[in-house]
Order: sequence, then C-alpha cells, then structure tokens
Amino acid sequence: MQLKTLDGDTWTKRTARVGFPILVEYARARKEITYGEWDAEIVRRGLGKHVLLTQYGKPAGCIGDACGEFADEADVAVPMINLMVINQKTRVPGSGADYYIKQFCSQFLNRRVRPDRLSLREKRAIIERALEEIYDFQEWPDVLKAFGISETKKRRASVATKKKRRRPNPKGWHTGPESEAHKDLKCRIASEPVLVGLKHDAEGSQEFRLWSGDEIDVFFDSSSVGVEVKTSSAGFDELHRGIFQCVKYRAVLRAQQIHDRLIPTAECVFAIGGRLPDELRDLAQLLGIRYFENLEEKG
Repeated sequence: MQLKTLDGDTWTKRTARVGFPILVEYARARKEITYGEWDAEIVRRGLGKHVLLTQYGKPAGCIGDACGEFADEADVAVPMINLMVINQKTRVPGSGADYYIKQFCSQFLNRRVRPDRLSLREKRAIIERALEEIYDFQEWPDVLKAFGISETKKRRASVATKKKRRRPNPKGWHTGPESEAHKDLKCRIASEPVLVGLKHDAEGSQEFRLWSGDEIDVFFDSSSVGVEVKTSSAGFDELHRGIFQCVKYRAVLRAQQIHDRLIPTAECVFAIGGRLPDELRDLAQLLGIRYFENLEEKG
C-alpha cells in the first residue's frame, strides 16, 4: 500500500516526511514534543533548516491528514500523532486539535463544546487522552512504510540498550495501623494546600472515598486534585507503590468526571516527607505524576 498524502516537493511535504518518524520515535518513548524541540531535532539531524515555529502547524496538519488516509485505506483506527506536537508554554497543540476536542466531548461527555471557550487545563486533560492513544498504538511502522518512510536509527538502537527498571517488593509495602507521622503530614497538607501547588484558600478533605471504594489521603474538591501522602520513612518499595496509587486514583477521579459529563481534569499528586529517589523521579515523569518532596522539613 503506497499512499499519496505526503507526496510533493513543497517545504510542508518535505518537512512532514522527515518529521513524521521523529514523532514516532518520541511516541515510542511516551514523550510529547514541542514545536521548538521538533525544529531542533530536524536541524540537528541535518534534515532541514531553522524556520519560524509557527510554520510547523502546516507539516503537523499534513501528518494528521496522512494518518487519516492510512486509517481509511487500511480500515484501522489511527490516532492523530500530530496532537503530540505542543506549544511549550500552553502545553497544548494548535488549533488543529479542535476537531479531536469536539469529537471527544461529543462521544464521551455527550456535550457540544467550543474549544476556544475551554480553559487550558480542560484542553490539556482532553489532549492527554489523545496522547495515550498515540503512545499505545503499535502500528506506526506500518503507517510510515505505507508512505515510503523508515523509522529513525535512534529508535532501532534504543531497543537493545533499554535499561531494565527495578521491580518493587511487596514485602516493603507498609502494613498495619497508620503512623502518627502520616496523620500529621496529611493534616498539614489539608490545611496548607500551597505545599502541593494549590491556592492557599483551597479546602482539603482527608480520607476521601472514591466510587471504587478506595480512599485518597487528601482531596481538594474545588480543584479536583487528590494527594497521596508518604512520610520520610517510606522506603523505595512503598514510594514505588505510591506512584501507582496516584495513577489509579487519577484514573478513577477522571472516570467519575466523565460519568458526570465533565471534562476529566482531575489529578492525583504525590506528596512525600523525604526525597524521591532518582529512578522513581523518572518513573513519575513517565507516568505523568507530579510530586512534592521534603514536606516534613519546616526550615
């Protein structure tokens, strides 16, 4: 199957062809890419020259059209990989994302929306759903091949050098009654929301029950932000568990919002009394979990 959307010798078509495999490379690493980073990668690899970042909306849109052409020809649901190219400041794509935003709200929330009236946080929450679809899609090599494009050499080399992550030992998880230190830190966060990046007047509830039956240590209803708390005595295994608790609680909170036909903007952040090990910092970043450290230090 040889498709035609990316054919042509214009700057837009040439840039789309050299830029597409870079997007696939980043998608494999589960990383977004800003317009500036995309430009820098193209220049660094000798695939083009610097241009105004506003120009990249055209090749991004062309790549989106290519995804649509492959989807039609192969009868496969192909996510719009161009949605992972974001503005560095706003952390959302350009106006080309409006169609996806409208479709998402119509399909999942049964709502019609005007994207220009949504907050950046609402847009970001919807785009995060698109990113998961992009990252999880396994047929990017087939899509590239259909347009006569190969994956990047960096992608092929990275498979062999991938570092294996340490697995947690459940024996290192906390069991037994809640410690006084944990109670104190929960109470402090609930009464001082600025510790986790929220406004000082936000009201936190402790042991907030989710519809799944789980309980979040602290929840700020006005901001739809949950907080999983670990003290400075928590070891690697318990901290590792805490990150995955955040992933779980975030998913449930967002599911509750979708149930109520709200844009799923909920977050669950990780608050710890000590410092997060470097390996777990990388994991938290990979899974999109924000963390706040050294909260038991009152210096």
